[in-house]
Formats: sequence, structure tokens, C-alpha cells
Amino acid sequence: MSYPIRRADVADAPALQVLFSCPSVVRNSLQLPYPSLSHWQTRLAELPDSTHALVACDAEDRAIAYGALMRPPQLRRAHTASLALAVHEDWQGKGVGRQLLGALLEYADSWLGLTRLELHVYADNERAIALYRQLGFEEEGRLRADSFRDGEFVDGLLMARLRGPLAGRS
Repeated sequence: MSYPIRRADVADAPALQVLFSCPSVVRNSLQLPYPSLSHWQTRLAELPDSTHALVACDAEDRAIAYGALMRPPQLRRAHTASLALAVHEDWQGKGVGRQLLGALLEYADSWLGLTRLELHVYADNERAIALYRQLGFEEEGRLRADSFRDGEFVDGLLMARLRGPLAGRS
């Protein structure tokens, strides 16, 4: 199945508040539970030009997944971006995340000319890690006791995808 993908807009705030309230999304992201609508309205209204946020939508044009490429302010890192991805738990396992991640990679490669994409993922998020590996991301490091989640410290992984002249570097 194909899902419409478009740039995120302030009008998506209610759907993103719901998406980021899903227990599985809270568990596997760095977000805190109980996000407010005003948080998402402000966040979307004040996205810097260096952040490229996309959503995948259902048939009613409601955002069911959110993804972003966030470019750093340092000019010496202009070839890089950090990647974030979240899928509403009712839509997980249906190809939405893969399709949105594919759109983000195409945007990074063909429109922004990025050669390094990096992300943070919890070490126990096996489905996400498998997807990232399938799309060319490699583990670069483990962050021990990186985040506090559900009353305990958990490890994170740093993963990156290099392309162009950087691909194949070890």
C-alpha cells in the first residue's frame, strides 16, 4: 500500500499529539509522555529552515507517521543531518515507516546533497534497527545507560548511513 507523503504543517499538530502519545512511540523515542497540543503547534510553527519534516498520511490526510531531517548549524557539518522517525502504533508493521524513511532518504540524497545521515535508536528496538540496516545504516557506537525509560536506564545505538565518496569508510 502507498501512503501520501507531504511536508508537515501546523494543521498536523492534533494528529502528531496523538501519534506521540502512543505508548510504543513514547517508549521508543526520546519524547516524554503526555505531549500537549500547544507543544506540537509551537514546534511545527517554529521549525527552523534547517529541519525538513515530513508526514505520511492515511486516506483522510491525517498524519500517521512523522519523519525529519535536522541539519546542524555548524558549516563544517553541512554534509550531515540527524534523522528522526515515528509511526503511530496502529500503523506499525504496514510499510508506513519504510515508505516515509525512503522519502526522507530520497530528499536527503537528491535534493539536499547530504552524504551522512545519523540517528539514535534504543538498542532493544529490533524492528527499527532491522529497517535502518536494510536501508544502509550501520551501527557506529553504543551509548551505555544513555536514556532513562520506564524507570530504568537503557542503551542507545548510534547509526549512520554514508553515501557518495564517504561510502565504505571504516
